[in-house]
Amino acid sequence: MGAAGDIEIFRHRLGSIVEEMGATLQRTAYSTNIKIRRDHTCALFDAELRHIAQHDIAPQHIGTLISLVPSAIQRLSIDLEPGDGVLINDPYQGTGALHLPDVVLICPLFADGDLVAYAANSAHHVDIGGSSGGGIPPTSTELYQEGLILPGIRAVRNWEYEDNVLTLVTRNVRGTDQRRGDYEAQLGANRIGQERYRSLVEEHGRETVEDSLDGLLDYTERRLRAAIADLPDGEYHAEDTMDGDGIVEEPLPLSLTVEVDGTDITFDFTGTAEENAGPLNCTPALAFAGALYSIMALLGTEFPKNDGFYRPFETITPKGTMVNPSKDSPVAGGAEIAVRIADLVLAALADALPEETVAGGKGTIVNLSYSGEDPRTDEDYVYYETVAGGYGARATKDGMEAVQAHYQNTANSPIEELEAEIPLYVRRYELIPDSAGAGRTRGGLGVRRDMEFYDHEASFTVLADRATAPPKGLFGGRNAITARYCVNPDGDDPVDLGSKRQVTLDPGDVASVQTPGGGGYGDPLERAPVAVRDDVVNGKLSVDYAREVYGVVVDPETGEIDDQATAERRAELAAEPEGAV
Repeated sequence: MGAAGDIEIFRHRLGSIVEEMGATLQRTAYSTNIKIRRDHTCALFDAELRHIAQHDIAPQHIGTLISLVPSAIQRLSIDLEPGDGVLINDPYQGTGALHLPDVVLICPLFADGDLVAYAANSAHHVDIGGSSGGGIPPTSTELYQEGLILPGIRAVRNWEYEDNVLTLVTRNVRGTDQRRGDYEAQLGANRIGQERYRSLVEEHGRETVEDSLDGLLDYTERRLRAAIADLPDGEYHAEDTMDGDGIVEEPLPLSLTVEVDGTDITFDFTGTAEENAGPLNCTPALAFAGALYSIMALLGTEFPKNDGFYRPFETITPKGTMVNPSKDSPVAGGAEIAVRIADLVLAALADALPEETVAGGKGTIVNLSYSGEDPRTDEDYVYYETVAGGYGARATKDGMEAVQAHYQNTANSPIEELEAEIPLYVRRYELIPDSAGAGRTRGGLGVRRDMEFYDHEASFTVLADRATAPPKGLFGGRNAITARYCVNPDGDDPVDLGSKRQVTLDPGDVASVQTPGGGGYGDPLERAPVAVRDDVVNGKLSVDYAREVYGVVVDPETGEIDDQATAERRAELAAEPEGAV
């Protein structure tokens, strides 16, 4: 297949296989995190372990699968047979996985007795053991405290799990029955990959398929390099700070330089903080995924995700930093760094691409887990989720409200699902007024989610960020608010948790998660007064905020703009020294 049209047909044929794998995994999974939130990814690799297709659900898995799968297979000292499967979640294989709850299942695919490819999928399991329910201990100081480590073991024979292996795995985690069901769903997805890829080879012949793969990967590289060539050459830099590592609450610098040189791009993390004692460490593969996501978005074209796509990129992650920690350092919070890296790329390239970039988004995954004994059934439960926040403003559009910003791309956990599965009531689930950064276009609003745990003691774990450093605005746009994680926020004695904490809740306690909005874009005084009024009328802005920051005076009773008072207030704000609030 040489013509672009033929290559595109072949590309979408591969895409249909991973899409069906993903649908199978989602529909047969037991846990909400996979079947509703869709925290999983499926991929194909050829016999040479080149990445050839990926199911685009969880972009955070872009960097990890392309590293982990080849490393796991190359390290095995056994020849895999038809129907075999390998389980692995070790973050220190290759350049790293995400963290231990993301378990990868790899199966060799055969046609006419020959090994022709590999099917792989990664699924975020709600529990992987360790010291904290949900696999996100906020104060772990070594990998072993974070859960069961699977270094790459043959766990499947003849398309069935070896019972002793799966029993060992599920005995070391909370919620055994659900976990077993999710592992079976992963196996079912890869079996679909086997059937569909074998049909492809039998239909066209192995030689034609392999020639087509060579053409597809080279075609992808040519397309991507042509797009990169349109970016202005140069070195672009951005910095931000993380709250702390869960052990020492001191700001931690995250530094990124993006170099565009012709058709090559380098991500250089020199200047980033040293590795942490706590779980705020990130594998190089995950750091790459965070950076690559934003470049994909800025280039604005749907490129195939395969080995050819990754060829123009180099990543520099200095050893001993929090983006390349020493072996067996804790990494449960690594995605908190990676999602911030996505914002750093957009900030670094803002001057070069002002119309395409986006102000800072919520900038935190907001890993949450709840566990305890369900008083309705007297059985143990564990639940994991993340909560949405605000998207950053763009040159011509406001940021989106209440979304899993950037590379997360996971869905919302509905109240009905949450209350049915675990013993709590969602007392508040709403947008937070005034949480977005002001600007000519404003950021999206953050979210407040208050949960009352009834009739039992519960463990509530937060592994998040953005409690101290706010999402940043661009080109005169204001920063958004920071996050707040607390217990009994409206009570007489509220307890603020910071962004990394595990606490025990008494019956009737309320855990409150209040996420950041997105940063603003451009001078707030350039925002149309009618747009400010609409936000006030819709409850997104308070009357006071509209006046103090936007200079728009809105009558709280009628919702009408006072034109004279607005002109006077805007003139007053325009005369204030630059940087004054």
